[in-house]
Amino acid sequence: MTPPKVTTGGTTVLVVDDEDGIRQALTRFLTRLGYNVQAAANASEALAKQAEHHPQAMLCDIRMPETSGVELLPKVLAQDADLAVLMLTAIDEPRTAIECLKLGAYDYLIKPVDLEELELSLQHALRQRQLEVDRRELEQWLAREVAVRTRDLEERTAAIEEVALDALAAARDWAGTDAALSRLAEELGSPREELAEELKRRRAGA
Repeated sequence: MTPPKVTTGGTTVLVVDDEDGIRQALTRFLTRLGYNVQAAANASEALAKQAEHHPQAMLCDIRMPETSGVELLPKVLAQDADLAVLMLTAIDEPRTAIECLKLGAYDYLIKPVDLEELELSLQHALRQRQLEVDRRELEQWLAREVAVRTRDLEERTAAIEEVALDALAAARDWAGTDAALSRLAEELGSPREELAEELKRRRAGA
């Protein structure tokens, strides 16, 4: 089964490469695919473009003057941990590839880049990014729901305890008090001794 294509409309890709020709060619290609493209010639420009345009993905050359792509990678991920990053290089260096993947890059492509491979890798990276974002949002929603339901349950439990103890306090001579306290403690998950002490206090204050 072929996975659904990622919708490119509204998706911004940051292209970082110090070679004008490659940067322009990638920009034209990605624009034809429907992506919004921002381009940067170096690391400092890339960080500025990222802060301004908040891209969802980045294509980054590894060998650049001053700050390399490997050095830039943790910096852009520090600004946006969900950024889908594809690293590009003209030299096939397995150690560098492994380092980039360990630092958080999604893929590592060798120049000259096969455009079909680039398109597929970018789609997969964006799909993986969206799955991670959706997973985290679901976990946050579940945590909020659990907190709300737990609070509601605690409030209902406290209300039941109040009503039951008030009723037992009023029924001073009822022979079933001990059995009722045991059942109440079991249902509420509360220590029977604490309930008995609270009942004694209420009867004394009545």
